[in-house]
Amino acid sequence: MKKINLISLIKQHHLLWFIWSVFMFIGLFCLIFIGNHEFSKEVNLLHTNTLDVFFKYVTYLGDGVLLYLLGIIFIFINRRMGILTIFSLVFTTIVIQFLKRIVFEDFFRPSKFFKELINEGTWHIVDGVKLYDSFSFPSGHTALAFCFFIAICHFLKSNFWSVFFIIISFLIGYSRIYLSQHFLVDVWFGSLIGSVISLLTIKYSNNLISISPFFGKSI
Repeated sequence: MKKINLISLIKQHHLLWFIWSVFMFIGLFCLIFIGNHEFSKEVNLLHTNTLDVFFKYVTYLGDGVLLYLLGIIFIFINRRMGILTIFSLVFTTIVIQFLKRIVFEDFFRPSKFFKELINEGTWHIVDGVKLYDSFSFPSGHTALAFCFFIAICHFLKSNFWSVFFIIISFLIGYSRIYLSQHFLVDVWFGSLIGSVISLLTIKYSNNLISISPFFGKSI
């Protein structure tokens, strides 16, 4: 069975992880020098009708139902890719829901913090988007998007698609802030959690997939 080293795995997709690092650094910079709540205020000011429509639909690419469905479909296209993707999604879901509902259950969403501004009509709300006020940290959409797309990039082994999918992942994360569903800190840690779980799942995929002959040979 071939063992996969994390460093070598990252080097195989160096462009993906370089772009990932740049975006994560920018996010951390904004958290430190702009502030979590202030960043949401700044994003809320930068709205247009086009962006409303764009982010309203882009955010669905991080929806758990859609990603699990795609993972199941992938099983019939590429068994190992499908199984690895499902493993990544399941592990990420467990971690995210544990953090949301047990560890950080008192972390509220932007609609709770900016309720007065929303009631006054000075806070921009995208039409057709239902706002939630609880279970803010971390962002589930963002975490699932990162774990899913990074797993896909591992199999595609293409710089073009790696860049495309990592940008899509960050756009999904940004959409959660734009739509007033999450704060920057929720998205940042959601990105980190989903990415790490996907990377670790890929690393240990040989052991996971070799449990049953149904899954085929090691990756």
